[in-house]
Order: sequence, then structure tokens, then C-alpha cells
Amino acid sequence: MSAAIVVLAPLRTGEADGARAALAALDEPFARVPGTHLARVQVLRPPPRRFRGRPRHYLLLAADHDGPVEPWLVAAARELESVLSHCAFWPGADDAAAVVRWARAREVGVGFSVVGSPHATVEEVGEALALRDRLARFAADTAGLNDAALHAAWLAR
Repeated sequence: MSAAIVVLAPLRTGEADGARAALAALDEPFARVPGTHLARVQVLRPPPRRFRGRPRHYLLLAADHDGPVEPWLVAAARELESVLSHCAFWPGADDAAAVVRWARAREVGVGFSVVGSPHATVEEVGEALALRDRLARFAADTAGLNDAALHAAWLAR
């Protein structure tokens, strides 16, 4: 079963470039967070304001993932520590309960999910894609065979 979370965290003043550099240095961090279907993390530029005060940069973390959000947040925090450390009041990735409290306090309501199979786990989706690939290879390898040869090829696979 897929779940979703969106976190919008303010960056500390002057930390936007550091957060961007930390993001650029990451190498597919969500590939190491079990159960991640889709995820995005980016620094958001502040919109132009029509009132006094300095505009603030934010970090957006959005994900569709398997299972409960708490273990996913803790795993993601370990992978994203170098980026999250630029956020205001970041507690550090070592305290799982503090990570969850910090993220939940900055959580934004999710309006919709783009996961095409919301009731399937990442593992189930992977298995389905692998089966699709095997069937496509079988179809390509057996194109043009007569019924008897196709049946024999199917039994031999």
C-alpha cells in the first residue's frame, strides 16, 4: 500500500546555496530508501513578495512510498542529512523520533498521488515490470513461429 508525504521546511538564512550544493552532490539517494516509489527534493526559490521582510527559501521533500511514513522518514533523513542540515531547526538524522517530529511539524497536506498502482509495493511493481520484460523478450524471440513451435517454446521457457 502506497502512502505519501510532502514536507516544506524553511532553510536557515543564507543556506540556499549550501543546500543546492549538497543536493547536487547526492547520487540517487532515494534508491537507498526502501519502499520509495517516487520522490523529489529541491530548494524552492521564494516568490516575489508585496510586503516587507526578506523572502525565505524552502526545501521541498515529497514522496510516495510503501508502508508507514515514520520508518521511511528516518531512512530518507539518513540519506539526505547533508541537505536537511541546512534547514531551520533540523535535529540531525541520529534521533529518529526527533526526525519524525520535525518532519510532521512541517508537513503539507497531500492533494493527490501520481503512483499508478497505489495498492502495490515497490517490490510488487518491480516483479511486474520484470515479468513484462520477460514476456516482451519471449514475444520477440518467438515472432513468426507456428502454433506448435510457439507452444513448445512456451513449455521450454
